[in-house]
Amino acid sequence: MTEGQFAAAHRGDPDHRPWSARTIHERFWEVAAEHAGRLAIAGDHDENVTYAELARRVRDIAGAVRGRARVAVLLDHGPGTQAAILGALAAGALYVPLDPRYPPARLARMAELAEPDAVLVTPEHAATAGRLAPGVPVIDVSALPPGPAEVSGPSDPDAPAYILFTSGSTGRPKGVVQTHRNALFQVRTHTANLRIGPSDRVSVLSSFSFDMAMTDGFSALLNGAASVPVDLREHGLAWLGETLAGRGVTIYHSTPTVYRHLLDSLPSGARLDSVRAVVLGGEEVVRHDLDRFVRHFPATSVFVNGYGATEISFAVQNHLTVEDIRAGRGVGAGVVPIGLPLDGTEVELRPHRAAAEAGEGEIVVRSAHLAAYWRAGESDDSRFGVDPDGCRHYRTGDLGRLLPDGRIRYLGRADRQVKIRGHRVELGEVEAALSALPQVTRAAVVAREIPAAAAGVAGVPGDKRILAYVLGDLAEPGTLRKALADVLPDFMLPAVIVKLPAFPLTPTGKVDTSALPEPAAPDTAAPPTPADAGDVAGVIAAAWCAALGVPEVSREQNFFDVGGHSLLMTQVQRSLEESLGRRLPLSTLYAHPTIAALAEHLNGGDKPHSDAEQRAARRRQARARRTPGG
Repeated sequence: MTEGQFAAAHRGDPDHRPWSARTIHERFWEVAAEHAGRLAIAGDHDENVTYAELARRVRDIAGAVRGRARVAVLLDHGPGTQAAILGALAAGALYVPLDPRYPPARLARMAELAEPDAVLVTPEHAATAGRLAPGVPVIDVSALPPGPAEVSGPSDPDAPAYILFTSGSTGRPKGVVQTHRNALFQVRTHTANLRIGPSDRVSVLSSFSFDMAMTDGFSALLNGAASVPVDLREHGLAWLGETLAGRGVTIYHSTPTVYRHLLDSLPSGARLDSVRAVVLGGEEVVRHDLDRFVRHFPATSVFVNGYGATEISFAVQNHLTVEDIRAGRGVGAGVVPIGLPLDGTEVELRPHRAAAEAGEGEIVVRSAHLAAYWRAGESDDSRFGVDPDGCRHYRTGDLGRLLPDGRIRYLGRADRQVKIRGHRVELGEVEAALSALPQVTRAAVVAREIPAAAAGVAGVPGDKRILAYVLGDLAEPGTLRKALADVLPDFMLPAVIVKLPAFPLTPTGKVDTSALPEPAAPDTAAPPTPADAGDVAGVIAAAWCAALGVPEVSREQNFFDVGGHSLLMTQVQRSLEESLGRRLPLSTLYAHPTIAALAEHLNGGDKPHSDAEQRAARRRQARARRTPGG
């Protein structure tokens, strides 16, 4: 197959026919019966699950939650979560994914809004489930009796399938509920565009609390392909590169930020030859991302820049081959265009006060397959509407420009919503969380790009970071950040919190966000650790300095208090593993987030003693004891 022929094969499949199944679980039962002996899930630690075994687990879970309406899934990233999701659907319930690594306060808000009537857990999360949903049955999926031989759940295509929670401008998570019909439409579209079939292996990298995991997981398991869930937060990006190659992943999907960190973690000249499609979404893609694609993936692979939202999943895509990239077709200058609307979806650029030029406007998606908000307020529902022809539309709040070739270029947000490492963040929610702290009298939050020449700034130039500014005599940035970590996930935490005596104001009395000062370089007033020190602490300090982009760091400062985040921590992990010549789980780094604490732990031996490490060790031991098919 030539590069040109391969390009045509990835711009929709003219022979693709809709499935006869009306619900997600009906389609799964069809696939499981046809591909019983085929690999369904290639999990971490060699936890491989066939379709026959997955079907058995699904039946067991469906039997345990029969009669429930809303089933919360509080499980770690892996095969167990995918079995639980399908089991809840097969029983006729909708599922609500609750990521156990989210802060308890945020999980509590999500559970409060969803009101589940059952929670699926493994033993290590049972106590958390009891606190989140008092009085609701907590079901241990590792100790279920055999389920019924046949599970015939309801087959209403318009029944809700799941609720996913996004960041909300009111300070509360916002629930997006999607139906079986709409989810199947999205998965079929993804299937046709990438021609996904039983021979494929599809990466599942994002948390199951995001629609990216829904698209990836279902596009594998509803096509007889293999799902490859990888827990990046446990293993890091060095593990991801090994996993993609070792498990023969053919379709890779992530945010651009994860993609960049992945390719940076590869050895010089390394190629991921099994991957035939790279799909990115959630953030802007730039020309440098295409150059990396050409260097690290096969010449017959395709690069897909996607655009969408939880309310619709993918709506627009730009498919580019190596041939296209080299010829400059569809590439644009600077930011890569998001492409053309997908089949079954219309995209219009409607007038908006923030649009500066002709041909620009707010991106509005028209489709019969839009989601709805779960128990939404009036301000949320105002984003949806019905056009005179009866078609529903969704105002994304994003701005776009129509290019001469019909493609659309993404221009950014028209409101205060931003993308941070691929996650949708309402700055108002971060502000609300800060303002709720007793030490803070007022807060202002902005998102700014990291400048190319920034010194002492953690991150990649061009990426966005959240900056928070606070007023309050008792407001101490380090204490505030620790308090925020109890209520916000890590991607919503400010990279820097700056205490000011007063806010700059506009003539109308509003906070002048453009006049808020750039934060100073991280405080290193405490005795620094020299990066060239020969002891373990010096090796750790060198890794920190390289990841954070600072010349020196204090032994006692918390990694996350000086601008670190989860992806930068994976850089530290990779550097330390290379320097120390040993495996170092990310859970160890999270449990010891200062140089002094980590050095003391590493000098004291390898025995895990944090709760996270002990849980990881127990899971590995349990998997090692598990007999085939058990």
